[in-house]
Amino acid sequence: MKSFWKNKTLLVTGIILAALLAVGIISNAVGFNPVNTVVRTVLSPFQSGVSYIADKIYGTVKFIWEMDGYKEENERLTEELLDQQSKNRDVSQYREENERLRDLLDLQQSLTTFSSVAAPVIGYSESGSYDEIEIGKGTINGIAVGNTVIADDGVVGIVSEVGANWAMVTTMLNENNAMGVKIVRTGDIAVLEGDKELAADGLCKMTFVDSSVNIIVGDIIETSGSGGIYPAGLQVGSITEIKSDNMGQIDYAAIKPNVDLKSLHEVLVINGVLE
Repeated sequence: MKSFWKNKTLLVTGIILAALLAVGIISNAVGFNPVNTVVRTVLSPFQSGVSYIADKIYGTVKFIWEMDGYKEENERLTEELLDQQSKNRDVSQYREENERLRDLLDLQQSLTTFSSVAAPVIGYSESGSYDEIEIGKGTINGIAVGNTVIADDGVVGIVSEVGANWAMVTTMLNENNAMGVKIVRTGDIAVLEGDKELAADGLCKMTFVDSSVNIIVGDIIETSGSGGIYPAGLQVGSITEIKSDNMGQIDYAAIKPNVDLKSLHEVLVINGVLE
């Protein structure tokens, strides 16, 4: 495109210069006499017109030529910028992944009495409530139904179905999931259950709280170890709301899980006790 306009500019400029040269030759040939005066009078408007047109054509073509150059430069700079942004994004993603894996490794090493397997999260339930997730490891990695699944921030759920290289995890938001928990501040025991309505807001509920227990919003909840499924002392979540019945008895407490189930990338499956 740029070459086309350049060639066209040269052609137009050549024609204009030839016309001006012809005018000059004719003017000089007739000399300074009455004929010269007539010729100059006749050709002067033409000469001025040609110069005016030449300037306009050259200015227009130059503008288009420069615009074409600016466009090419803009495209090049845009491509370089996008490439740099992509590289920066890749570096940021690698850094985040590295930090996650380091945290998961630290967690695994802290479980001195349990054997565990790290696994990637590869899918979520179709309901969109994050009450079930799929992980990319299974029986060939020693994973079995009933294994506890955790993340760096705390409890995720329990393995409910398993294949050779995959497993389904029922998270703590699932209404079929329940675990014994302890209120850290008071030491009192209760039960944590999934609830379909609360799950829509990313919450679950704590029930069977004794009426004498003075729970408050913000209380920290961890696993109690009762029931033999979840090891004791794992982080669970915190109380966000307390619901009471008409008699003032505690109906349930809404619990916000420590783990952000919407942004899980890797988990740790506790698959046994170390001897």
